[in-house]
Amino acid sequence: MMVMSTRAFLLSAAALAVALSACGDGGGDAASLETAPDPVIMASSVVEKISIEQPIVGTGTMAPLQSTDLGPRVDGIIEEIFVRVGQRVSKDEPLFSTRDTELKLKVSELENELKLASATAKQASRDFNRISKLHKRGNASAGALDKSRAAHESAQARFGIAEAKLGQIKQALEDAIVKAPFDGVITARNVHEGTFMATRMGGGGMMGPSGVVQIMEIHIVAAIVDVPEVHLSKFEVGTRAKVIIDGLNDEFESEIHRINDFIDPVKRTIEVRIGIANDDYRIKPGSFARALIYPPAREVLTLPRGAVLGFEEQRYVFVEENGIAKRRPVRTTQLDAERVVVLEGLSQGAEVLSGPGLRTLVEDDPVIVSAPGEPIAAVTTDEPA
Repeated sequence: MMVMSTRAFLLSAAALAVALSACGDGGGDAASLETAPDPVIMASSVVEKISIEQPIVGTGTMAPLQSTDLGPRVDGIIEEIFVRVGQRVSKDEPLFSTRDTELKLKVSELENELKLASATAKQASRDFNRISKLHKRGNASAGALDKSRAAHESAQARFGIAEAKLGQIKQALEDAIVKAPFDGVITARNVHEGTFMATRMGGGGMMGPSGVVQIMEIHIVAAIVDVPEVHLSKFEVGTRAKVIIDGLNDEFESEIHRINDFIDPVKRTIEVRIGIANDDYRIKPGSFARALIYPPAREVLTLPRGAVLGFEEQRYVFVEENGIAKRRPVRTTQLDAERVVVLEGLSQGAEVLSGPGLRTLVEDDPVIVSAPGEPIAAVTTDEPA
């Protein structure tokens, strides 16, 4: 004899009692019993509470810590470019120079003008002091004193102007050599030596898209990714994140460093920035990036996907009540390929019907249910011949 579970045994005993009662009541009831549907043998699944850490996915682009396009600081011909694309440079390292021949000549000219202005100012000062003393002794008129004072002040002003002009042209001569504003790497070289460029064109315009060279600081890079706005309440600055860069076939652990305060009204996304150390310059700006953002773990109720029937807002499950299948509406969302999260309709520990016969089950069908995890083959009411 096949071994029966306790539940199957009780159901068999109940069925036997009904059959004996029918035999005593008459042939009509017996015929009715013979046409009653056989119970459907079903498996069962239990609603379980689990803790999950479900990542939020965002996509975007790797960006440098900072980037700038450097143009000339003085008008002129680009005399020499000292760097090449891909070259790493240090702060204040020379990058390129503008021809400075005219500037050097101008410096020499203004230095001589300053010497002349200085000599004139000194002489005017001596003359003023002398006339002042004579005026005090009554040997010089007030008019002579005023004239001497005006000459002195004029000479001092001319000296100041000459000094300012020389300082200005010396600064221009220094600016003829453009230096790196920070440690970085040269990522573009947009003009050739011998090209004339004006300062108004240095950041783009008629002479090119973006100055002479472009430099990026990439010892730290950031994944700038777009995340659906519906997830905004689930993360904050400091939330753990993982960045996947397909071109490197690698993953980088980090966290959210910045969250934009603006939501794109067209894409309905918010921009999130995730910083990554890049001391070896392995990560290249412009690379495609995928980010997995991990909100704090939460507890949810789950069921196997196969135990839930229906579509979209019409999902339901079957439960067993006194040996009869009953339909119960539920609201679920997908967790993974094998499980769903139960949002409404069932509580923890609830048993629902499952198994191969679930798709053909109809409400109010009689059922025999195996215990959770028990093979369906172990549940039967048939006796061997």
